[in-house]
Amino acid sequence: MGRNMDAIHYDKIADKLVNFHSKLPDSVDLECIHAKDWNNEIKAMIESMLIAIDNLAIRDDKGFFR
Repeated sequence: MGRNMDAIHYDKIADKLVNFHSKLPDSVDLECIHAKDWNNEIKAMIESMLIAIDNLAIRDDKGFFR
């Protein structure tokens, strides 16, 4: 079927997301309420993706995708 990813691939994906997250401004620095809301929403999405990637990596390590 598909190819399995090595742990390093999960780490690279997570690292890119963490990097992107760190480049987003702090909401307190934003003046527009819409910008603050959007910024917070994007940060929450990234944090959710990081949790999902971690869970996926754990399941892959246990052989669920083989």
